[in-house]
Amino acid sequence: MIEQAPDHLLPIIEKIETFYTKEVEPREHQLRHRLRNSLEYIDRTGKLHPEIQAARREIMQASGEAGLFSLHLPQSIGGGGLSRTEMFFIEEKVYSYGIDLAPGILSWTDGSTPRLIFVGEELHDQFVKPLILGQKTSCHAVTEPDAGSNLFDMKTNAVQKGDQWILNGHKAYITNPFEADIVNVLAITDPGNGKKSFSYFQFESKDYLGKGFKHGRLNRTMFDDGLTGELHFENLELPQSAMIGNRGQGFEIALTSINWTRTRRGGMCSAWSKLLIDKTLDRLKHRKVGGKPLGRNQGLQWMVSDMYLDWYSARATSLACLRDIEKFGPWWDTNRPQEQIRLFALMKIANDEAFYRVADKALQLHGATGIMKDTVVNKLFQIARNLRIPGGTDESQRNTIAETLGLNANM
Repeated sequence: MIEQAPDHLLPIIEKIETFYTKEVEPREHQLRHRLRNSLEYIDRTGKLHPEIQAARREIMQASGEAGLFSLHLPQSIGGGGLSRTEMFFIEEKVYSYGIDLAPGILSWTDGSTPRLIFVGEELHDQFVKPLILGQKTSCHAVTEPDAGSNLFDMKTNAVQKGDQWILNGHKAYITNPFEADIVNVLAITDPGNGKKSFSYFQFESKDYLGKGFKHGRLNRTMFDDGLTGELHFENLELPQSAMIGNRGQGFEIALTSINWTRTRRGGMCSAWSKLLIDKTLDRLKHRKVGGKPLGRNQGLQWMVSDMYLDWYSARATSLACLRDIEKFGPWWDTNRPQEQIRLFALMKIANDEAFYRVADKALQLHGATGIMKDTVVNKLFQIARNLRIPGGTDESQRNTIAETLGLNANM
């Protein structure tokens, strides 16, 4: 029997249903021509079309006002206080609505991330509250052109001079760099100090744009999200108050949010995999070849069976991992035991690869319609392929699992 959301979450799920019907669905209908046409989804520069961007912001803010946007964060900073296991069912519900505007109901990397847990109380009104409520957006500049899964390859640095920090560097493949109200940057402050080499900084974009901070080029992704690009910092002067957490805590703060994105794979990939299975079943039942439904072909039946197996297995693995992760205490605790670190990596691999296999078979079973660029099946296939790289490649996650099992290069 498929495990359902516990009873105490049903009021929230019902609230999401109402919110989607009232706030999201009408906007999706109004922008259908843009959302389902890749030529209109982005503007002439390759960025997300302003009409879609505006709709996303409206949904984020409305969700914040409804108390849905930041359910994943502690109540102590204004969030909903739900556990990661509880959020699995919430995320599964939201992503079941598809890929158009519904994902904006919940915060993603351009919203209220777990980094806010480390922001000082004196900056709560400026940085935390507006992000929790979906009133502002953010970007998190970690990746560089030559530094991805291995943060120790980073070159962006900040040097302290008096009561200021001088930031220099170049970030790439960043989500929401051009529209972000608040910019977060991971930089080296104490080179050669291992994980303590890094610190995290934040500032309001409008205050520093053109003053040592500028936008770089757009990074065109395989599915043209229009939301990915580069940032440049050249002798950017930031006050001491711009630092998030403590000096040398940047690596752990970054991993806290990255691990959050890994755990979010569970509900998201489950919902999208189930959506693909349902669409594929519908096609196999109604598409006829030689007067007979495609679904009568045993070879195709086995493919769908494998899709279901991948979905069910990844879903069960996610729930088991999340419950084990929470046995160690708050998931945002930076003092993580090796077993918890291993579970974060396991969740990402299990969901990335199972979802990709489901999406690949769904596209194949949709034939010519599957390779059409503006279909839901094709878009989800592109997303599935993309997910295996951000948040730490699946290969690097395997390295993490091996290391936490006691295997490493220094054996």
